[in-house]
Amino acid sequence: MENRFINEILSIYSKIDVQVEAFRSAVKLHCLSGCGICCTSTKVEANAIELLPLAQELFHRGEAEFWMERAQAAHYEGACIFYDPKPQRMAIGHCRFYAWRPSVCRLFGFSKVKDKTGKPKLAACIIQKNIMPYVIEKAEKSVSHGMHYPGLTNFFLQIMGMTHQAVLCQLTERFTWHLRNTVWKFK
Repeated sequence: MENRFINEILSIYSKIDVQVEAFRSAVKLHCLSGCGICCTSTKVEANAIELLPLAQELFHRGEAEFWMERAQAAHYEGACIFYDPKPQRMAIGHCRFYAWRPSVCRLFGFSKVKDKTGKPKLAACIIQKNIMPYVIEKAEKSVSHGMHYPGLTNFFLQIMGMTHQAVLCQLTERFTWHLRNTVWKFK
């Protein structure tokens, strides 16, 4: 049963990656190399099931217990525990498990969300807006003229439809829950 979920999740992630890359290439929008501002936020939420591929990978590597302890020690606060900042600056670094990151990490900065009036808009990050306003303007103009770009809600609903356990919470907390309740039962 777990492999079915993992395969479904990975299939959704593959679709996300293809759509994000197509959009990024078309409008020349990108994250700055090594930028990790979004990784340092405590407001990032993920669905529990989204972390199943990562939890399984850590289990297979023999690292699940280490990461479980690290997550619990973080008390569900601070930067993502999987973010590896450079010693000089917290906002510069990389994801230790980039291939297994959840949908919000894949889509942020390159997807659409709805504004207060219900109209779709580009969910660009503040760094992108400040550093490359001309690219953001081009992307928004392309979107307003009908260019397809990935929707955060669309993929989120696909993932939520996979299980009744689709509950949002802080990413580190959800990872801990999954290790404790799902992955370790296979030991």
